[in-house]
Amino acid sequence: MQLKRREKVLLAVLAAAAAAAVLLWTRHPESAPVALGRSRPAPSLEPIPRIDLARLFEPRPDVEVGRRDLFALGTATDAEDTAPVAVTPATPNPVAAVPSGADVSVIDPALSRLAPLNLKFIGSVENARGVRVAVLLTDRNEVLTGQAGQVVANRYRIARIGIESVDLEEVGSGQTRRVPLKGN
Repeated sequence: MQLKRREKVLLAVLAAAAAAAVLLWTRHPESAPVALGRSRPAPSLEPIPRIDLARLFEPRPDVEVGRRDLFALGTATDAEDTAPVAVTPATPNPVAAVPSGADVSVIDPALSRLAPLNLKFIGSVENARGVRVAVLLTDRNEVLTGQAGQVVANRYRIARIGIESVDLEEVGSGQTRRVPLKGN
């Protein structure tokens, strides 16, 4: 019986695959299948490092606030000692820190305002169900999208999406501003 050319090529490919499998299994016997009830040798286990739990109860060295190097192990060295760092706690709400009866007009309004974020309303998209999505562009050419009620730029809530404008409400202060549609 004579084999056709296609059958010969197929037989040669199968023989090459079998030879490669045998070569692979002889070099890495742990990856070979278990045959005839023989078990694989147990992999060598590395010893587990000993953890000294007695260190937990030792007194810790005093570390000066603001003088710790996060990338160095241990405490700050004497060479780093310079003038002490003054640490003042930050107040999240400057109005809450004002004592009662004090003049509130002396509070710096810059503390309660955020830096302006220039947004341009470049259009809106509406699907078949009537869900409208506003498309905004920041001064850094970042594209922001959102539906009514969603917060964009971690700062503005989209109050209303119109045809030629979008109303944005600042999350912190509740102030609303209307951004008109910008062409080009």
